[in-house]
Amino acid sequence: MPDIDVRFGANAVRLSAREWGIAILLTTALLGILPFAWWRFKPLRPGEDYRLPFRLGQDYSLYARMGRTLCTDRSIAILGDSVVWGHYVSNEQTLSHYLNRMAGERHFVNLGVDGIHPSALDGLIVHYAPVLKHRDVILHCNLLWMSSPRQDLQIHKEFAFNHPDLVPQFFPRIPCYRKSLSGRLGTVVGREVRIAGWTRHVRIAYFDGKDLPSWTLDHPYGNPLARLNLPLPSPAEPPTPVPVAKSWTEQGFHRFHAAWVDPETSIQWHAFQRAVDHVLERKNRLLVIVGPFNEHMLTPESLQQYLAWKKVVEAWLTAKGIPHVIPAVLPSEMYADASHPLAQGYALLAKQ
Repeated sequence: MPDIDVRFGANAVRLSAREWGIAILLTTALLGILPFAWWRFKPLRPGEDYRLPFRLGQDYSLYARMGRTLCTDRSIAILGDSVVWGHYVSNEQTLSHYLNRMAGERHFVNLGVDGIHPSALDGLIVHYAPVLKHRDVILHCNLLWMSSPRQDLQIHKEFAFNHPDLVPQFFPRIPCYRKSLSGRLGTVVGREVRIAGWTRHVRIAYFDGKDLPSWTLDHPYGNPLARLNLPLPSPAEPPTPVPVAKSWTEQGFHRFHAAWVDPETSIQWHAFQRAVDHVLERKNRLLVIVGPFNEHMLTPESLQQYLAWKKVVEAWLTAKGIPHVIPAVLPSEMYADASHPLAQGYALLAKQ
């Protein structure tokens, strides 16, 4: 055989079974400790009227951390979509802000998430809101999500909807959700593995939602380590584009006819019912707020269908013995669109 210069040979390392076991244990311990160490290195210090920053709306690990940080024994957590979050207002003009101002101290915590529909809200409660146990909870019911087959996720044609990683991955089936089997399995596993939530947080909060290889391709001269020192986006940061604080009539919107779905077959309504059950299973005290939807924006026929929907929701909550509030419709000029109040609308809603 010809002589071989071992300097250029392969440097293979063969581990024994014991050494493999030690390597696996060390790796597992490191991956388990890293998220805890990260939050000690970069603790969350929320100020008054804190809400999940808009750009971090899919950072569910941060959401869980925010809930644990903000909620004390006396806190009242308010859950819901962009109506609770405050899409057209600053964090100092939200429902939770006005309730706290009326209470004279911070009791109400804004745990709303922009764009979260009932199918995703249920997943958020189950997987990312462990803080919701034995406490007071206000849950917002926005009937906008039942106002058309598309909003209700009933159509069979695939389309991109909000927060797909929070919806049921296998059952109940969502017709328009066409993610691959491997992708669904990865989502299910990622919900339970803490390191997966941490890597998602780092990717969304510091690397524009991209993984490290993709980010470095877009920023060949950037320093990834320097990105980790960036502050988190502010909760006062508005959505993009910046919403105009004008009423729906001033923005030129017109009345519309909503194609309300049947409550018996509504995917979103059944998801909201599951969300209520999951909140109650954790021994929370629950209050449900229904609306206030912008009834001024509906055609007469569509308004009658909406009022029928409200009766269905009220009857179900009454039968379940769940305390609920159905606020009176706000003045027309206090709505920015079909369901979002402006600042003065939130102030009036808090009084109601």
